[in-house]
Amino acid sequence: MDKVLVRWCGATVTGARALQVGGILVLLLLGLVLPYLTMEYFDASFAVIRDTATLSQAGDFTGLDPTYLPSYDPAVRPDFNVAFNVLGVGPTLQTFGSLVAAVSCWGLFYDEINKFFWWPLHLSSYPLMAVPIPLFIGLSMVRDLRVNASLGLGWIPAVLAGVLIFVVTLRARGRIDTYGGV
Repeated sequence: MDKVLVRWCGATVTGARALQVGGILVLLLLGLVLPYLTMEYFDASFAVIRDTATLSQAGDFTGLDPTYLPSYDPAVRPDFNVAFNVLGVGPTLQTFGSLVAAVSCWGLFYDEINKFFWWPLHLSSYPLMAVPIPLFIGLSMVRDLRVNASLGLGWIPAVLAGVLIFVVTLRARGRIDTYGGV
């Protein structure tokens, strides 16, 4: 039997549950602060700079006007748009999955987990685990257009958080509330 640390408003915080929720939150926070995407582009004075963005700033790169890229070619403008749109799906998935997981992970503390918190937490694991798919495809497409870009480590904790959430929610499935009808 796991040692009970705190009982509060129907929640039972045990050591194992605290480690699970704490692990999820730490991984989500690491995904937010670690370098996410590095890219070369022209600044306002037309000097080529190499800049690194975190998750919250990655949208500035994926939404960048292709004319600010040293390898820009007007003949393949649609290819630039598609490549950056695909690359931008990764940070979007991570942001959405992280927000849903951070809001709903506290439900793991309850002996009877409300299914309206369990399902969002469980479903948040899927976009978090899927983050590398559009990232690697988009990065390949961007590099094919001769854009000097690379990925940082910010996506790795998100994938690990997704796996942890998936495992933890499956293990907690037996604790979902069983009130009838709803």
